[in-house]
Amino acid sequence: MPFFNAKKLEELQSIAGGDHAFLQKIGETYIAQFDRKFPELKDAVAKQDAEQTEKLAHLLKGASYSVAADDLADDFELLEKEAESGSMTGTQEIVDRIEQCMVEFRVVWLDVFTGKNLDALR
Repeated sequence: MPFFNAKKLEELQSIAGGDHAFLQKIGETYIAQFDRKFPELKDAVAKQDAEQTEKLAHLLKGASYSVAADDLADDFELLEKEAESGSMTGTQEIVDRIEQCMVEFRVVWLDVFTGKNLDALR
């Protein structure tokens, strides 16, 4: 299950003022950005393109932190650092982990912020 930063989630919920549709939209926007950029990132990793990997990992890291998905953000940061160093040896494993975590993110985010399963964060 994805790790969500509880303090950041509280901040998002506070900003939304109980508007689950707003929170759902935030998640959907993140998922849409992920769906656009992650295939590019996978391609960059496959091609061992450190520059493009670093750029895309940085972008997705920030987006992940913005939805309190700190585990995803941490993995994107690992990718970014690997690419920055020029070493791409462990990147495929990280990409695979991100992909699996994102499957779970979709379920948990939508369950929680549509009000269907508030215990999913615990």
